[in-house]
Order: sequence, then structure tokens, then C-alpha cells
Amino acid sequence: MDNIDKWKVIVVEDTYDDQQLVSRILTHHGIEVIVVQDGNECLEMLHQVQPTAIITDLAMPNKDGWQTLVAIRSDINTAHIPVIAITAYHSADVAEDAMRAGFDGYFPKPISPQTFVGRMREIVGD
Repeated sequence: MDNIDKWKVIVVEDTYDDQQLVSRILTHHGIEVIVVQDGNECLEMLHQVQPTAIITDLAMPNKDGWQTLVAIRSDINTAHIPVIAITAYHSADVAEDAMRAGFDGYFPKPISPQTFVGRMREIVGD
């Protein structure tokens, strides 16, 4: 079953280059992408869109990826949405902390276009 072209993914990223990279990888696979700048915008967008998944940078101004995850998980209407962390500040400790915090997946930057969507399919379960 391949419904990847029906996916809607919110990309929460404050850096233009990273927004472009992640968006290009996803749209190349037919995935609809909604880009927002921070966690606050993501939470507002969740009132309008029911995404297949959320990809969020961990380090952002206003509301970072950690705070965004807590808000998503604490709302019964959004708690089920897979949330995937991306970060330039990669270490084994950060990866472990992200999974322990409740992220469904974790990717260090720069993101590998070859493996990113395949791993997302595993995480989302499509």
C-alpha cells in the first residue's frame, strides 16, 4: 500500500535553507508540505490541517521542538500524530533524549535524501 502521495507533512523549521531542503525531498515524493517557522505556528496550523506527520527542528526561537512536542502530545486531538525531530546539534545523547521525550523519529542534519523518506515511511507506518 503506497499512499505517500496523500501525505500532508508540517515542517517546523526556522532556517530557510533547511526549509527548502526538507520540502524538496518530500515534494519530490509527492508529499504535500506545509512550512511553518516555529512551534507556535505549528500548533496554530494543527487547527486547520490534520497532517500525516510533523517534522520539527529541535532548536528554534519562540517555541522549540521539545516544547512543541509536549504541546502536541498533551492534546487528545493531536497526540497520535507522528512527530519527527531534526537537528544540527547531533549527538548520541540528543538522539536518546529525543526518543525518550516521545519523538517518533530522529534525524541529524544534514538530512540524507536517500534514506529520509524511507525511514519516514517506517515511522508513519505506510
